[in-house]
Amino acid sequence: MQAAVRLSTALCLLLATPVLATTALADPVKVGVILPQTGVGAVLAKQMQAAIDLAIVHQGGKLGGQEVEFVWGDSQGKADVAKQLADEMVKSKKVEFLVGPLFSSEMMAVHGGLARTDAFVISPISGPAPIAGKSCSANFFNVSSQNDQQAEALGAYLEKQGVKRVYVMTVNNQAGKDMVSGFKRHFKGELVGEVYTRFGQVDFAAELSALRTTTPEATFIFYPGDMGVQYVKQYAQAGLTRSVPLYTVWTVDQATLPAVGDDAIGVRSGNVWSIDLPNPANARFVADFKQKNGFLPNDYAAHAYDSILLIGSAVQAVGGDMSRKDDIRKALEKADFASNRGKFSYNTNHFPIEDYYVREVVKGKDGVLVTRTVEKIMSDAKDAYSQECPLGK
Repeated sequence: MQAAVRLSTALCLLLATPVLATTALADPVKVGVILPQTGVGAVLAKQMQAAIDLAIVHQGGKLGGQEVEFVWGDSQGKADVAKQLADEMVKSKKVEFLVGPLFSSEMMAVHGGLARTDAFVISPISGPAPIAGKSCSANFFNVSSQNDQQAEALGAYLEKQGVKRVYVMTVNNQAGKDMVSGFKRHFKGELVGEVYTRFGQVDFAAELSALRTTTPEATFIFYPGDMGVQYVKQYAQAGLTRSVPLYTVWTVDQATLPAVGDDAIGVRSGNVWSIDLPNPANARFVADFKQKNGFLPNDYAAHAYDSILLIGSAVQAVGGDMSRKDDIRKALEKADFASNRGKFSYNTNHFPIEDYYVREVVKGKDGVLVTRTVEKIMSDAKDAYSQECPLGK
């Protein structure tokens, strides 16, 4: 009898041991992040990394209830470097989610190769037109907006204000061209100038001199990061702010305002988020981000934060079983989490359907420059390329 008991106990231990080992050695969810930690976009990458860290803190140090391992890569803002990093992360590091890269030129370089893999690409910012349309892919999800749309909101706003003559300046890349296309879609007045400049350019003296001769009623620009800081400062120093109001997308925000200073006061921009959007998720995000980092979050941070919550919602939906690719995709499509923009849903091309606002730079009572929402300009807006996407057809 005692021998039988000993045998039964031994069998139980043998059966239990693999279960315990499997639980202890369960693989964490692997997330690759590609950001320009050095170069033109470094100030933006700093905001985004801080937001990603906060998102994990808000999930109790995990991702959708699972352990998480991050693999970080510095793209330097270069498309070829981003492509090399993406290939390595997916093929060698075996990441299951890839967050980034930041710039549209980088995304265009990596998207084709990644679309042929099982990895889910979560784009916090870049939303190139081709990827929203004919080249859309099942495992790509944009978290902010399609490139054209911020500019569409400003074009619609200036049209509503009765502005007739606008000078347009932007970076000469995919994102810049998308922005101008979007602006033209709703602004029906005259473009008295349409200028595309080199990515990374920070001296705009010649362009501003040419702008002055056209006597526009407003200027519209897209210059992210350090490029935008220098443009806005030089625009003000040239005395143009007083006579030609400046409107921007992805240029003037909480990351660049400290460097631009009072020259940014009165500048208006189009976007889907601001620090003052009145919803509980945003209030928590802004307050905790500032307390943790000592500075306010910008748009890039807001969407990086949402990107991690989006991934977490999908991981939780499948109980951490990363082999359930179809179920993960369906969970991502639901976007079942509390976004800091309040609400959004996914269109069939995996780009958000959401509201767009115009906001203005003001100085708060504490002397800190902030973006204040002026008005909602579009509701539940869909991008112009979704009908070209074969997904859902």
